[in-house]
Parts: sequence; structure tokens; C-alpha cells
Amino acid sequence: MRNLKPFFVVIFFGISLTCFAQKVKFKKGNVLVDDTVWIKYKDCGGFDTTCSLINMNNEELIFIKFIQRSSETLLFNRYGEQNYYEVSFLGLNKKIEIRELPKNIVKIIFNSKVIDDNGALDEGKVIKLFEKYGNSYSSQK
Repeated sequence: MRNLKPFFVVIFFGISLTCFAQKVKFKKGNVLVDDTVWIKYKDCGGFDTTCSLINMNNEELIFIKFIQRSSETLLFNRYGEQNYYEVSFLGLNKKIEIRELPKNIVKIIFNSKVIDDNGALDEGKVIKLFEKYGNSYSSQK
């Protein structure tokens, strides 16, 4: 029984994470969080290299662009070069660089609450997100 304790801790932790995680879906031009429309999107499909997040007033708030630093389309290639996504917060002149897929980037944006209830960018929360992720990939050679 003593050896099973770490096993039960891991199982409990895994279950608790799945209970509180939001389910983000891209469906018919809308981003759904737990089956509730949160914001609209454009060009966020599987083969698109760009993605725009648009509020309900049809104002583009966030632009996500895939930056390819090699001839390969993987996030990491066999030569160690890095590809990443550049996330631009339009109107605030702020960009972050992140190695996540667009769906995960949208989760990060939702959880960071950078878009307020009125569908506008919260500059203070964008700055916090910028401090967290920054622009570390474009500065690498």
C-alpha cells in the first residue's frame, strides 16, 4: 500500500486538471469555450498560417501568424531551429512569441482574460502576458 500512494496522488491530480480545463472549439467562425460563444475567428484552420480573433463588433483584436525559421513545417525540426507563432495585439503595439498551436494560444488568451467583457483588449493584462512570454524566439539566430 505504501508504494501505491504516489500512484493515487498522480491519478487524483490528473482528474482534477481535466475537471477544471476549458474546452475550446473552433466552429463555424466562432470560438466556443465550454460550448458558449466567446469570440469570432477567421482563417484558423489546420493549414492556415494566420489566425484572426475578432470581437462581436467585427473588430480584429488579435492576429496570430506562424513564423517558419526553416524549410520544414514542424514546430521543431531535426536541425534544432525553432518555428513559433507571433501573436499581435492590434492597437497596442505589443507582440508575443509562443510555441503552441493556435487552439492552445486561444486557451492562453482566454485564461489570461486579455479580452474584457465588452470585447476590447485589456492593456494591463496584455502587458502581463507580454512579460510572461516576451519575444525570445525572433532574437535567436
